[in-house]
Amino acid sequence: MGNEFVVKVTMDKNNQNIQDINVIKQSETKEIGQKIIKPLLHNIIESNSTNVDAVSGASLTSKAVKSAVDDALAKIK
Repeated sequence: MGNEFVVKVTMDKNNQNIQDINVIKQSETKEIGQKIIKPLLHNIIESNSTNVDAVSGASLTSKAVKSAVDDALAKIK
């Protein structure tokens, strides 16, 4: 568990709403990636914010994903 994430965030034309998030690089196991990361990213897109609940039992991974998205958003805005 290295908790390294690189993400690409796609925003709408006004940079107001998250349209998509793609994981470019991650250091978690495949099982964690499929079971935790995808639903977490879905919740972030749906709420248009990283202020979403962490996945139970995977708080470090959730924090790393949200941090990567926050970093990408800071570079966009």
